[in-house]
Amino acid sequence: MNRRTLTATALAAVCALGLAGCGGSGTSAKSDKPAATTRAPQLKVSGAYMPQPVTDKMAGAFLTVENTGGADKLTSVTSDLSDDVSLHTTKGNAMEHVSSLPVPADGALKLASGGDHIMFMGLKHKPAEGQKVTLELHFAKADAITVQVPVKSATYRPATGGGHGAGSGDMDHMDHSGHARK
Repeated sequence: MNRRTLTATALAAVCALGLAGCGGSGTSAKSDKPAATTRAPQLKVSGAYMPQPVTDKMAGAFLTVENTGGADKLTSVTSDLSDDVSLHTTKGNAMEHVSSLPVPADGALKLASGGDHIMFMGLKHKPAEGQKVTLELHFAKADAITVQVPVKSATYRPATGGGHGAGSGDMDHMDHSGHARK
């Protein structure tokens, strides 16, 4: 072989090895996650409130988790108000327990009456309007956030957002099993 052919062959071999490293096996030494999921979540809580419970058996809490970073999940909530605090979603008139709720990247998780919410069962005491309930929100990636949730009147509805009156899916028209009360 002449020198030009040898150089071209060597260059072709180097390029082939380089392309093989970019191959489609789906595995590499680097993370398989897209770049957007590697950003840290940047979370902030706003609009928190709890309607004054009618009984000492159950209560709900609502808030918004704003996120200016990468995606996360709300995985649990703890509170000294109850040892049984869970995450729920509402579909129609049925409440369903879920293990987590997504906090989208550059978005918000909105917990609102008639939708996703925090549920307290077996309250240790019935908080009154004007008091505050302490919650600790736990996430898959971000550090826990402690929130002081004001207790509002049982009929309180925030100025922004829907859900006014009967038939709107409000929790005060449901029992915990998710069936509408008659």
